[in-house]
Amino acid sequence: MATIVDVTILGNHYKLKSSDNEAGQLEELAARLDARMQETASHLKRVNPLNVSILTALQLAEELAKSHEEARSAYAKLQKQYNDELAKLGRQQAEELAQCKNEAAEQAKKQAEELAQCRQDWSERCRRQEEALAKCRQELADADRRHAEALSEQKAAKEQENNKHAEELAKLAVRQKDVLAQLNRQHDTLVDELRQTHSRELAGMQQQHSREMTDMQQEHAAELAGMRQEHAAELEDMRQKHSQELEDMRQKHNQELADMQQKYSQELAKAQQEQSGRYEALQAEHASLKKDYDELMELLEES
Repeated sequence: MATIVDVTILGNHYKLKSSDNEAGQLEELAARLDARMQETASHLKRVNPLNVSILTALQLAEELAKSHEEARSAYAKLQKQYNDELAKLGRQQAEELAQCKNEAAEQAKKQAEELAQCRQDWSERCRRQEEALAKCRQELADADRRHAEALSEQKAAKEQENNKHAEELAKLAVRQKDVLAQLNRQHDTLVDELRQTHSRELAGMQQQHSREMTDMQQEHAAELAGMRQEHAAELEDMRQKHSQELEDMRQKHNQELADMQQKYSQELAKAQQEQSGRYEALQAEHASLKKDYDELMELLEES
């Protein structure tokens, strides 16, 4: 519903139409305009309403131009600040990404060195095992040699004993042929028994030596196979652990990068929202000033 508002500008009374909800605002604008025009008129020697209106309009136009310039300066300043913050955030993100890559490369290098050290340790253990095996073989060869020397000594002693016994039999052959025959039979029997006993002992010693040799070879082969399996299991565990650590580092890096991107997007959206709010406020203020100016011009034209 339209309302008639009585206003006074520079001593002149005007009746203006306005809506109910804008009547107070119109009175306030008229009072502000009257105050400005009164102030302008106070600086003039001759008060001419047209001149006062023109000067006041020029002052308002100048103030509006200054407001526009200040708004553009504020917008440029905000834009520069936003660009600087964006560049700073980009540099920080690049530095953090480079640091993550360097840490991953350092970790991979360290794990490669540990793997090389494990391989070197395993080579050293294999070398020691081969030396121990060679030592066992040498000891077996020495035992065979000592056994052969013992058999040779036993044979030589037996031959000496046989020669001595033959000499004694030869000396007694003339005197006691019957005793000699009996002794010969006893001697032959004893020799056969000794030979059989020696053969059995020699066969037993050879069998025992073969069994011991076989047992030692089997034991060494089993120990070597166990060590190889243990090393293979340790190497596989290290590889799996290394792969898991690399995967964890990749996932952590991707998560951190995603968090940083999300944070950057939120900050960018917030900055854009703040900038948009400020720009809208400046536009609203500009629209209000323009509206005041247009209303003033209309009032001046009506007057």
